[in-house]
Amino acid sequence: MTDTPERNEAAQEAKRRFRQALERKEHNALAKAAQEESRVKARHAGGPAGRRTFHRRKTG
Repeated sequence: MTDTPERNEAAQEAKRRFRQALERKEHNALAKAAQEESRVKARHAGGPAGRRTFHRRKTG
C-alpha cells in the first residue's frame, strides 16, 4: 500500500488540526491553574473569633 499524495496530505492536515487542538487544551489548562492559584481565600470569614464552636443538645 503506497500513500498517495492526497492521502498523505489528508493525514498531515489531520495531524496539524490535532496538534492545534492539543495546544489549545494545554493553554486552557495552564490558564485555569493560574487563575485558581491567584485566587485568595479569606480565612475565618464569618466564623467565631478564636473560640471553639459550642453545640447544645436539643432537649425534649
